[in-house]
Amino acid sequence: MRKVNEQPTATVRSRNPRGQGERLRQDILAAVARLLDEKVANDALPVSLREVAREVGIAAQSMYLHFSDKDELARAVVADGYERLVTVMRDADAEAAAHGGDARERLTAQAEAFCEFARTQRGVYRLMFGYDATAFGVPREEHPSLDLWQQWLDAFHTCEDEGLSWPKGTKHAAITLWSALFGRFALWTSTFGRQDPEELTTFARCMVDTVLRDGTR
Repeated sequence: MRKVNEQPTATVRSRNPRGQGERLRQDILAAVARLLDEKVANDALPVSLREVAREVGIAAQSMYLHFSDKDELARAVVADGYERLVTVMRDADAEAAAHGGDARERLTAQAEAFCEFARTQRGVYRLMFGYDATAFGVPREEHPSLDLWQQWLDAFHTCEDEGLSWPKGTKHAAITLWSALFGRFALWTSTFGRQDPEELTTFARCMVDTVLRDGTR
């Protein structure tokens, strides 16, 4: 039996034959890829309960009064994130409607709200969308992302109420816009030195125009 403080024995790797130095480099890159996959699959929340307790200013044991482990905490963070995102989209929709906005303007407001949430809540957003959703909750439970999907559908149904329809259907139009915004934000966060919020806003408006232009009356 290994002693408590004893570290796991490292895997011993035999030396590469002469002239195969590039093989070691490739083995290193492959090892990193495996470790990253393992982190994604097994570590939903890259912080410990103790770290969270310290940030809140409470004893670590107090965390267990609300969350039994990191997985439960991760699920709560994700659920809260989706709830807050849907809320800001609904608020944007309501404000646009209150100012007399038509379906296009209301959809644009929601698209912009989605981008703003992603930009200002990057850590939570990454956890919401970057982790294997099947790891959250009991399989019988509905994943909170369904509320967000319904919000996108409702926005496009409002467009339908004003006479628009799409050859491939409303669901296809909704997922096209959502996917485009999701992908653009991923690119935006990886653009070196050019993370201008206006770029996201401009793209959101252009995509709404494009998707609605594909509709027919």
